[in-house]
Amino acid sequence: MTDHSDTENPSASGRNIVQGSSEFHGLSREIIWLVIKNFLLNIVTLGFYRFWARTNVRRYLWEKMHVFGSPLEYTGTGKELFLGFLMIILVVFLPVAVLNVLLSMLGSPMISGLFSFVIALLFFYLIGVATYRARRYRLSRTRWRSIRAGQTGKGWTYGLWQLLLNTLMLLFALILPYKNLKLWQIKMQNTHLGDRFFVFDRDGAARQTLVTLYLSYAVVAIVVVIVYALPFVAVAMMLGLEVFNGTMSEAQIQAHVELNLQNNSGLLTMFGMVWPVSLIVFAIGMAWYKLKETRMLVALTSFEDLKISFDATLLSFFWLFLGNILIVLLTLGIGLPFTQVRFARFLANHTNIEGQLDLGVINQSADDDLTSGEGLAEAFDMGAV
Repeated sequence: MTDHSDTENPSASGRNIVQGSSEFHGLSREIIWLVIKNFLLNIVTLGFYRFWARTNVRRYLWEKMHVFGSPLEYTGTGKELFLGFLMIILVVFLPVAVLNVLLSMLGSPMISGLFSFVIALLFFYLIGVATYRARRYRLSRTRWRSIRAGQTGKGWTYGLWQLLLNTLMLLFALILPYKNLKLWQIKMQNTHLGDRFFVFDRDGAARQTLVTLYLSYAVVAIVVVIVYALPFVAVAMMLGLEVFNGTMSEAQIQAHVELNLQNNSGLLTMFGMVWPVSLIVFAIGMAWYKLKETRMLVALTSFEDLKISFDATLLSFFWLFLGNILIVLLTLGIGLPFTQVRFARFLANHTNIEGQLDLGVINQSADDDLTSGEGLAEAFDMGAV
């Protein structure tokens, strides 16, 4: 985090200049009673209080996050989240369920199969829509110095992009860097504070960034493939190449395998150990790549005269990830707000903001027309924060 104090400097020209950094002032122990209250009320209301519980946690997280010395403000309500969830259940999921029952009564396997395919396609499409609209809702309920944040663009368009790129990934996995860059670009170019929008790739460095990401992704892919191939190499060494060249009968192969299993127990142990190791290598490799990708995408994003960077290390990321996993497991999910506090502090500590912001050029934006909350995200249980 940039090490300088947050300041506000009304200059001689009358401009209202702010500079500084992001800081998170929340503490895990401060939300213990909030967690207990949310847990008990969820039990009493059979889970319906979760919309208000989520709102309570967000208000705490927002007010503890300070940017240039001023806290964020969250103005969303539990009622909005509940109404959004209810609307999606009635408009989307209930009609689909009824239609599924009616088609199953027809007894046509072809029609049922086609309907299941369409529903699966719709499901993956709606995940993208839900992601975008949930982000739009959260931003529309965010204030900083009484200035409204927001997000323009259509969730339906974002959902199509995500579905298309995810489908292409099934055919060509190396499209991942382009997919993440494109989706990041769509979100950031439509994000605004007041009437001023964030800018993606102001300096025209996106193409070079994409090349660097592809090289990094290729390195990870090669290492992972090599490690995953080791168990098969061990099997080949253990059995001997003659098993695979087709010159032995089935009975001879069985006898040969049994003999080699007895004489090469060490290689068999190696085979069993390599799989867990390969999974660890895969996790470390993908975490390294994701951090590198995040740092580069953040560096391509700017707002007015501010430059933004992200400097998290692999060690700090794993400390955050493993700690949060343990908290969720040991508390059976009840301690999720504690993980959100840790994540907010992680973001603030590793996000650097350089430059000065002239508040005088930022005008208030119009109210967002959203009247309900993250219906799709709630239905898919995607609205943790």
